[in-house]
Amino acid sequence: MRTLYLDAFSGISGDMFIGALLDLVIDKQAFIDKLSNLNVSGYSIDIKKSSAK
Repeated sequence: MRTLYLDAFSGISGDMFIGALLDLVIDKQAFIDKLSNLNVSGYSIDIKKSSAK
């Protein structure tokens, strides 16, 4: 079993958290498939890697 510790001592934004999980462990297509089960419309998802310069 693997364990991931998240030490968000000063908080974390949702998009940063999801981005970190997608980069580490979550299958991107499985994530999109699960979101489609929420019956929420009017959003789009663009998953891509980038680096800050």
